[in-house]
Amino acid sequence: MINSIDPAACTGCGTCIKTCPLDVFRLSTRQKEISPCMAACPAGVEIRHNNYLIQQGRVDEAMENFRRANPFPAITGRVCFHPCESKCARANVDAAVNINALEQFMGDFSAEQDEAPFVLRHLEKVAVVGAGPAGLSCAYYMASKGYAVTVYEAMPEAGGMLRYGIPAYRLPDQVVLAQVERLERMGVTFFYNTRIGTHADISLSELKKRGYKATFLAPGTTVSRRVELEGASLPGVFWGLEFLRSIRSGEAPALHGRVIVVGGGDVAVDAALSAVNLGAAEVHMVCLEDAGHMPAYPHNQADAEEEGIQIHHSFGPARILGPDRVTGMEFARCLSVMNAEGRFAPTFDNADTLTLDADAVIFAIGQATELEGFSRDVPVERGRFKADPVTFATPVWGIFAAGDAVTGPASVVQAIAGGREAAESMDRMLTGSDMAARRGEKAPVVPEDRLPGKNIPTLPRHERRPGTSAKPFAERKQGLELEVSFSEALRCMTCGSKSVVTYTDDCMTCFNCELHCPSDAIYVHPFKERFVRTLDQIEPAHEGKEMDHVRK
Repeated sequence: MINSIDPAACTGCGTCIKTCPLDVFRLSTRQKEISPCMAACPAGVEIRHNNYLIQQGRVDEAMENFRRANPFPAITGRVCFHPCESKCARANVDAAVNINALEQFMGDFSAEQDEAPFVLRHLEKVAVVGAGPAGLSCAYYMASKGYAVTVYEAMPEAGGMLRYGIPAYRLPDQVVLAQVERLERMGVTFFYNTRIGTHADISLSELKKRGYKATFLAPGTTVSRRVELEGASLPGVFWGLEFLRSIRSGEAPALHGRVIVVGGGDVAVDAALSAVNLGAAEVHMVCLEDAGHMPAYPHNQADAEEEGIQIHHSFGPARILGPDRVTGMEFARCLSVMNAEGRFAPTFDNADTLTLDADAVIFAIGQATELEGFSRDVPVERGRFKADPVTFATPVWGIFAAGDAVTGPASVVQAIAGGREAAESMDRMLTGSDMAARRGEKAPVVPEDRLPGKNIPTLPRHERRPGTSAKPFAERKQGLELEVSFSEALRCMTCGSKSVVTYTDDCMTCFNCELHCPSDAIYVHPFKERFVRTLDQIEPAHEGKEMDHVRK
């Protein structure tokens, strides 16, 4: 039977579980040292624990655990930039685990499950302003804590950038709608076409009069940054966010011929791909940055290149050509994007130019917030709410803020994490606790020299398949199927976990675990009778080389 497991040698790779024919082992994934993938996740999702649960077919439990950090895996599984995968130790063996696809799988799988409404446990009412990712996240966690939550949204539908900024081929309408309907079933109330702020439909002071004891502000970034440029007012010139919003609102402009997209970020890529879907014969992207510093995430750049979009690096806009409407655009060579202090201050060589013919120009050079309606009630600095970086509390008691209106344009998962952290602070304020008390030091990460990888057999990574619909804005990729998801989860090496012998009496001394253990952490004694119900997992029980004859 199994005599001992050396905890210092065990890396938690899970090979013993995957090779034991009698299911003797389990993993302890809740360790002080967190996995590199979890450390890289802006929401702090326990990725190794989730993957371990999926390995066992316990998808419901994995979903429940996931939602402790992120309530919307069906959304982030489609639009997250998945920094976790860049830190996956599996990449040193073959390829990183497809964590993002497993996230989507959990979200889509749980969408078919019925859930009971949250139980109302507090008398205090909470208002959430803005139904984007930060606002929806805060609403979910406050409702889960037992508060009556009301969400006020200025647009006709909830979602913010999820609904009106991200194209449907990346995030279909029904995915966002399903999450909103789920929140409604859980007890959250939504009011649409309702602006909050000074001179709006309802002021912040009016919310207080209506009995809301805490208010969360998450209006997001709602307008495109504009640039003063010759020809910018010509017909055929569009602005990124407004252009994408018109498509999602069913008011897309008709495009033809050549379209130029100015910008190198993710909104610019979305605008370029959307232009292709709207009928543009040729699309060019022009950005200030060189190829190595283009701000769009690599997977989005790959999508643009796959669609045949031509990218011109290190050029900035000089003027738009055309007397009556757009006929082309002139660019100047960008010598540097940042100044010596690291601030955005591009410099150009106006003698080195690029001229492109065009039938339309789309500017996607940044986003901004519209906070004038809040500035009389809540401090605003440099176009952003002033909020504590730990508690997300503004200087005004009872008002909190997070998301792009605090951080500037950021990822969806960062906004979701901000909404969750703000909800924790709001709950602490309403219950009379210290809002900052729970924030401690970050958990240590498993050291690189103790990560699994040595002697691990290679396994192919499972990718999402192309979408099947020919419609222009249909979802581009299909999620992983059930069996494929289990296979992909089994590639996870659950870095930093510890192996535990859970069913000792089932061991039949087959030596599979010892022979396959990549770190030589398991010692099996050949005589089961001598070690009935005995297992020393604290100190290794190796004595000499009495097992050499077995290995030979």
